Amino acid sequence: MLKKMIFIFVILLLNGCSEQVPVNSAHNVSSQNEESNVRLKTDPVKYTRGLELYQKNCATCHGKQAEGAVYWQNRDENGQYKPPPLNGSGHTWHHPKHVLMDIIRNGTMPLGGNMPPWKDKLSDSQIEDILYWAQTQWPKEIYQAWFRNNKEVKEGR
Repeated sequence: MLKKMIFIFVILLLNGCSEQVPVNSAHNVSSQNEESNVRLKTDPVKYTRGLELYQKNCATCHGKQAEGAVYWQNRDENGQYKPPPLNGSGHTWHHPKHVLMDIIRNGTMPLGGNMPPWKDKLSDSQIEDILYWAQTQWPKEIYQAWFRNNKEVKEGR
């Protein structure tokens, strides 16, 4: 488990400030003939559940519109990382779905962050709803890049 958390931390460090770009079939992705036309399928029920869960559990730290903390790339006075934006302007989209799920389940404290683990408070279905809502905040190009990256990870490329 420690090795896995260290791996995630290294990935966060390597990808945290680089360019921005972005779920699998579980996120109801509909695509046209080309992956460049991939769009997150509209699901008003999932969106509403995700928004409500996000506002209740995440907005205090990540911001009402998923904008993240000011100067989120810098450590705070305690040496911990601040909450990053989840709206596509940070590095969330760099991570495949399973990593995002693990980060939410297990928190970021082992990685130098402040986020507590949510595994005892949120079900996997609720976490997926939150991720769905966050992804609706991403620009189309970010989501498309995330979709390609996530697909490659799932296929083992």
